[in-house]
Amino acid sequence: MGREQSLLDRIAARSGRGRTREQISATQDLDALMESVRRHLKRLLNARHGMSEALPDYGLPALTDLTVGSGDYIKRVEDSIRTAVEKYEPRLRRVRVSRVGGDREDVDKGRMLAFRIDAVLVSDTGEHRVWYETSVSGAGEFEISE
Repeated sequence: MGREQSLLDRIAARSGRGRTREQISATQDLDALMESVRRHLKRLLNARHGMSEALPDYGLPALTDLTVGSGDYIKRVEDSIRTAVEKYEPRLRRVRVSRVGGDREDVDKGRMLAFRIDAVLVSDTGEHRVWYETSVSGAGEFEISE
């Protein structure tokens, strides 16, 4: 099934920049599949609504938009991450997003936010519980780690 790798991963493999299907397939190598999902999550969470005419809701709303009139900023960011992942990363199911460390005072002082994404990774070999940690820099850029 060719759907386990993202389109960009398949293009890279054909151009010689990545591993070819003959060498290894993402369904046979859980680590490769998890890395493919991690790269896609980074692209997804760093995209902002309106950046793509074809998919205007791809990514997250601008983080500054989430603060306007909101007394529960963290919850709104968690919900936005979960919604984007559920809609645009079909290899992950049962997605949960939660804040890691810190408190409201950290946010007010401009300190980095961190979230954990817990999900079930679906592949031809079965379902695997996975998690990814995200951190948001002061500039609003997301980093993703496994």
